[in-house]
Amino acid sequence: MTDTGAHAAGILPRVVRSARGWTPHRPRLTGAAMGLGAATVLVGCGLANALTAHGRLPVQVSLVVVSAAVVLGLPVIVAPPEKRMLVMVLCLVVLVIAVPAGFRDAVLSVRGERTPATVTAITRSEKPLTGGDQYECTIRLPDGRETFIDGKEVCTASTRAGDRIRVYTDPHDLVTAKAKAPTITFPVLGTVVAVATLLLVVVTSQSMGRRHRPLE
Repeated sequence: MTDTGAHAAGILPRVVRSARGWTPHRPRLTGAAMGLGAATVLVGCGLANALTAHGRLPVQVSLVVVSAAVVLGLPVIVAPPEKRMLVMVLCLVVLVIAVPAGFRDAVLSVRGERTPATVTAITRSEKPLTGGDQYECTIRLPDGRETFIDGKEVCTASTRAGDRIRVYTDPHDLVTAKAKAPTITFPVLGTVVAVATLLLVVVTSQSMGRRHRPLE
């Protein structure tokens, strides 16, 4: 068992060294494709996260795992210089955070309605990173639909079942409700995603272009 564990633990460093030593035939083009591919995957995961919020846990976990693999894996494979590394990580983080949050805001900015709702249940859980309590409320809308909402504005330790609150909701139920008025529009979201993607493509292309093919 010890030998097997040691062998398994040694696989990852070998994979990392192989990836860093890999020099494609067209490094700049390959780097650009890698950056575009990473951005596409993160945008897809962000949209899926926004559309499946409060859905099945395995789906949410899978999206987190895929996003983390891209954010951690791309810098390791490309191995850019320090300044480009910072730009690359920043672009990846922006895509991870901006897409799911921005998409919900953008949808609500187009067709969101401020609606009265009734709290039917409150769920308390612990914040995964900082600790402390966080609350999520199940709410019933006037048309009978139920959805979820969190945030200190309307769902707190003092909230009780039966409380009446006002939230912003999507009448087509594409995204979950929100307590505050939406601030991000589709043009803003599109600009942020486009700029982050373009920077990521440029950085990965230039970083891969620094690699020289070995002499034959």
